[in-house]
Amino acid sequence: MRPEHWLYTIPLRLRSLFRWALADQELDDELRDHLERKSEEYVAKGMTQEEAHRRARLDMDGVEQTKEKCRDARRVNWIQDLIQDTRYGLRMLRKSPGFTAVAVLTLALGIGANTAIFSLVDAVLIRMLPVQRPEQLFRLIDVSKEGKTIDAFSYPTFELIQENNQTLSGVIAFHPLGILDFVVNGKGELARAQAVSGSYFTTLGVKPIFGRTITTADEARGASQVAVISYGYWTSRFNRNPSAVGAEIVLNGAPFAIIGVTPPEFFGLEPGQSVDVSIPLTSVAVVQPQFAAAGSPFDVLTAPFRHWLHLMVRLRDGQTEVQALANLGPIYEQAMRQAAEGMRGLPFDSPSARSDLAQSRLKLESGSRGLAALREQFSKPLAFLMAVVGMLLLIACTNVANLLLARCNSRQSEIAVRLALGAGRARVLRQLLTESVLLAAGGGGFAVVVAFWGSNAVANIMSRSTSAVHLDVHPDMRILAFTALVSLVAVIGLIPAWRASRLDLSQAVKEGNRAATAALGRSRIGEGLVIPQIALSLVLTVGAGLLVRTLENLKNSYPGFREQNVLLFSIRPGMIGYTDGQVAELYERLLEQIKQTPTVSAGTFSTFSPLAGWSGFTDARVEGYTPRQGEYPAISVNFVGPRYFRTMGTAVLLGRDIAEEDRAGTPKVAVINEAMAQHFFGDRNPIGRRFSIPGWKADTSPMEIVGVVENAKFINLRDQVPPAAYIPFLQSPDSFLAANFEVRSSTNPTALAASIREMIQQADSRLPLFGVKTLSEQIDETLVQERIVALLSSLFGMVALFLACVGLYGVMSSLVVQRTHEIGIRMALGAERFRVLRLVLGRGMAIALIGVVVGMAGAVGVTRFMATLLFSVKPTDVQTMLFASLVLIGVATFACYIPARRAMGVDPMVALRYE
Repeated sequence: MRPEHWLYTIPLRLRSLFRWALADQELDDELRDHLERKSEEYVAKGMTQEEAHRRARLDMDGVEQTKEKCRDARRVNWIQDLIQDTRYGLRMLRKSPGFTAVAVLTLALGIGANTAIFSLVDAVLIRMLPVQRPEQLFRLIDVSKEGKTIDAFSYPTFELIQENNQTLSGVIAFHPLGILDFVVNGKGELARAQAVSGSYFTTLGVKPIFGRTITTADEARGASQVAVISYGYWTSRFNRNPSAVGAEIVLNGAPFAIIGVTPPEFFGLEPGQSVDVSIPLTSVAVVQPQFAAAGSPFDVLTAPFRHWLHLMVRLRDGQTEVQALANLGPIYEQAMRQAAEGMRGLPFDSPSARSDLAQSRLKLESGSRGLAALREQFSKPLAFLMAVVGMLLLIACTNVANLLLARCNSRQSEIAVRLALGAGRARVLRQLLTESVLLAAGGGGFAVVVAFWGSNAVANIMSRSTSAVHLDVHPDMRILAFTALVSLVAVIGLIPAWRASRLDLSQAVKEGNRAATAALGRSRIGEGLVIPQIALSLVLTVGAGLLVRTLENLKNSYPGFREQNVLLFSIRPGMIGYTDGQVAELYERLLEQIKQTPTVSAGTFSTFSPLAGWSGFTDARVEGYTPRQGEYPAISVNFVGPRYFRTMGTAVLLGRDIAEEDRAGTPKVAVINEAMAQHFFGDRNPIGRRFSIPGWKADTSPMEIVGVVENAKFINLRDQVPPAAYIPFLQSPDSFLAANFEVRSSTNPTALAASIREMIQQADSRLPLFGVKTLSEQIDETLVQERIVALLSSLFGMVALFLACVGLYGVMSSLVVQRTHEIGIRMALGAERFRVLRLVLGRGMAIALIGVVVGMAGAVGVTRFMATLLFSVKPTDVQTMLFASLVLIGVATFACYIPARRAMGVDPMVALRYE
């Protein structure tokens, strides 16, 4: 097409689209002028005025027909028709506000639930790290000869890979340091920190917004102590003051200089955990000297068998995962041989241990989404919730389809008239589908609000758990695209629109609305759509019931101690320079002051608080016990204060509790749990036997077992209790270890919080006090995942139940309207009102019972996939299924009773005249 033609047609089409009245007026004027010219030509040839005008019209094939051809030539008619259909559809929806509100709300709930859960799925499972080219990142994984995997490596292994690889553009190492004491200008608080290699930020492509990042020069031993803080911490702690760069901070008593601030989108490499401070790897010896064990055979920077680092690599351009693994495999084998040799002569050395190390192999996994801990924790619950909201959307869609079907039934006269006046069936179908699209668009718009309100609420709950998870659930293109896609899927008006466009025109025009609606009333489509709604809602209700019972079972399970009336609080005097001896003296003094409080019945402390989400494990050597082939005896270790078991309410089965006399200078003792006694001693009495824990600071001195206690859970309520030993803290005081105090009260323990704070201030105003809460609250925090899943599944189950019953109510109401004439005849012939009630109610309950039977079969098949989410309840629990069925039948009865009662009140005279 020639350019000059485009210059003419494009303005014409735009004018026809946006100023169609003017364009039509111009077309009318042009055709009228052409008609007048033609008429004048024929008059000049001798025709009369009337004959000339007639001849000119014939030459133009009709004025109106010519106008239509000209409009078609502009190729914008379909847009004008769409605008016209949209305006008409909006008018029709505005005329039926009740129908519109119910349909939009139904779709908003279905689409919003899907979008909310998908936003969580996106944040946890899908979203890539906010770094440069994340698809090039890979995590290194160690695979043992038994196939077990772990992503922990030694510092010498990191150096060996960094120096000898030929396929990588960068290697990074990092280690989460957990919560550290953070002091700025004399004010102390806590911050989450990590130690990183000098290549960390440059390899990831993370550039600071102020200052600079940590480099390889900062990682050199003897270099100045520097730190990089996050944007969030810079905002909350320094109020976005640029002078923060260069300021001095104190981490665990060691001074550091802030050299830079990371960008706001960067949170680290562990989704759900936002890092506040990053320091060089070599600074671990300063902030955690006991862990670093500098200068000993266990030095984290020199011991090839100390696996403590996460490693991640970036491939060079053009390199593949296979090529990188082929290059790194031999390097890693060399590193493992060095690790095996480095173990020689150490307390936990053995030929089998060295052999296992030497046979370890390397594997690469995609690192584009960071570490996998959060994905492993929440992948199954989120997959289950996505299945739940998918079924909820299906229920919502079938519900709206039922509403549209009933609406089309009531519009048969209108559609019949439009067809009789010449409208094509495709045109009518398009108009009805436009209304469906408008409903879906309205539902999708409200769904965005519902989704982000819901996902933010869930994210806030997760951030307040024991292992706080911080997720960014703000909208991005993936989430908005998902919402748009689900909204399009929700356009389910095709079946009702198709049925309405297939109306028998002659019968509808001849017999009127009654015949048309009666013909449609004989259809089973409406009832057929309600049955799967009821079945799916029963499946969701059963699933929700199982999860609620799981939550209750976990809450009511016995953890091995009495959680009532216990107050918890934590202090870390080692962070502000306390020595081992000073720490022991402080703890004893605090315990004595706490016991003098009138409402306190007992008090103690421990390194690991019960069910706080973590515990300490180390190698054990038990006298008289020979490990099996390939076994590495490991036990959980907790350093506790005097009268620990009396305070916690844990039963002492043999021997005695930890006593005040168990202090430095006395023979070392320990109390073990049932699991350790059974594993190492079987049916023999363990009292008086000895064991050592060389994995803890290489301490090979034996401890005598003086007591056996019942099993108590450490990390969460689901796990089996491992072998565990409780060691008197005062016999081996360690300023590096935290002190978690447990105080049992005879009244409400929260009333003690104020006096505890006053005691800590009097003891030392510099001491950071944190974690003040009751033991019951701490246990509740460990159930955050179960609580969220149970809460959401219950909420979605109730919504599904509501939507299914609304659908059943709609079908029964439509049935009563369609059969009003029949009901009137029955009542005029003497039918009792009770029989009419039974007629309508029986029809509705038959539909409901069919749905319950189908749903029960579906629940038996579906709930077996929930087995890993349940606790002390079977997936096919009969009690839960029967209860859910009874609830559904009860609600369905109520939904059917309202239309049935309306049918009872039909006036026979009015019904006989009903059209």
